[in-house]
Amino acid sequence: MVEIQFADSKSGKETCIANGIRLHSAYDPVKEADRFVGTLTFDFNPSMVIVTEPALSYCSQFLRKRFPKALLVAIRFTEQFDQYNYLWDKTFHYSQIHQILSIYGEDMVLSAGFISWQPAQQVFPDAHNQCWEMIKNLVQTSRDILGTRAYFGRRWFKNTLSFCYRIRNSHSIKKGTTAIVLAASGPSLESSLDAIGKNRGRFFLIALSSGLSPLLAAGIMPDLCISTDGGYWAKKHIMHCPTVLAVPAEAALPGQCFEGAILPLKYGDGPEADLLDSCGIPSYVAVRNGTVSGTALELALSITNGPVFACGLDLCHHSSFQHCQPNQLEVSNLQLDRRLAPKETRLYPQQLPSQSLEIYAQWFQNQSQRFCQRFYRLSTEDYSYSNQLGHIQDIDWKEFDTITSQWEKDLGHPPISPEICREKIPDAASRCKTLKKTLLKYKEQGLPDTWLAAILPAELALRNRSTDKEEIQGKIREKSLSFLEDMILYLDRMGEQDAL
Repeated sequence: MVEIQFADSKSGKETCIANGIRLHSAYDPVKEADRFVGTLTFDFNPSMVIVTEPALSYCSQFLRKRFPKALLVAIRFTEQFDQYNYLWDKTFHYSQIHQILSIYGEDMVLSAGFISWQPAQQVFPDAHNQCWEMIKNLVQTSRDILGTRAYFGRRWFKNTLSFCYRIRNSHSIKKGTTAIVLAASGPSLESSLDAIGKNRGRFFLIALSSGLSPLLAAGIMPDLCISTDGGYWAKKHIMHCPTVLAVPAEAALPGQCFEGAILPLKYGDGPEADLLDSCGIPSYVAVRNGTVSGTALELALSITNGPVFACGLDLCHHSSFQHCQPNQLEVSNLQLDRRLAPKETRLYPQQLPSQSLEIYAQWFQNQSQRFCQRFYRLSTEDYSYSNQLGHIQDIDWKEFDTITSQWEKDLGHPPISPEICREKIPDAASRCKTLKKTLLKYKEQGLPDTWLAAILPAELALRNRSTDKEEIQGKIREKSLSFLEDMILYLDRMGEQDAL
């Protein structure tokens, strides 16, 4: 640990020195901080200002004055200045930088201004270099996510239009008091299939989409299946879903799913919510997440007062398959294996550390304090997870029995399972008319920011960063008109196909 010496400056304000290097002026550290902030130049309006190791944090007051609408964040290289953390909206140790993305999202990261308090980088050179390498990775990851949203935004909107028009058998769900088990598709799910079957009557079972096939192959019928992925590959997992399917409108659905029972989910942060509501389709509020397991956990906790358990939530790489078998994507991939491109070659990359799995695991770790009172990761007695999810306990089926029995005893009456009920919705013709009316309205008025964030996220991010918004706003208007015209044609084609 670097030894830091504190003393009074000539102005009477506290200053400090470390390894012979002054972290603040010996004369007037407040004036020094004011000059430092005055020299900052951004060619955009930052929504968040992030400062690496600001030490005594004199600059915070001037940053708040200069950027009154921005969130102020400090990244610490040492805990020796933690008593000044109250001067910031949020502080992180540099080893926790990855949390910024999961807490604030890629839009905030890409509209953030990053600043280094330069004396600190001389005192903590290793921490400084590691920190800025992590910042570089943070920004790159955020760009990748925004790129994904920009690429798939059009497809997700088409999915939403199709969902609102084609849904027939809509359902809602009422809260219960029973225990809930989530079946994710990690390899550890296989070890719990027997226990799930033996204890099936003690809980409400939710299958994540890729966990559905292993359950059905073991003769286990879930009460609910949840799918949130908007990509076409997600359709393979739910092609023949025999139970109620919980999905947001933007998810990818094969045509036959619209003949089955559907529980519409609504994130409430974009066009999906507006279109569902305008079409009179009841929906259950869900929490958007980068992984279906996060959305499924939030859903499970909201539909019961009881404990929630997850099987197959490995969130780490394995030496063989990354998913419990059978897996529908693996069934498809097997058909492509050949002598010069064998299965072993195809599976090898899956055995390497995955950045996506690390991000998903970090989300659970970051949220674990909020979940740990009612949520447990479950496996058999002879299976141990190779990672930890923060404060979330890893338990076996004996502990499951103890926790569930105690919950049932504390209730004083038999637990009530969440109730799934069919809902009446307007006919398809009425919904089609409503959808078209909404698109024509926005073609005339322009799209609200909530829609732009889903359809043109890159352009919206550029507009929010720009100091001259007029030019980019014109491009957004042009792209919006073209997009809405295409979607109106898409809606008309669906209606024509159904009329045949």
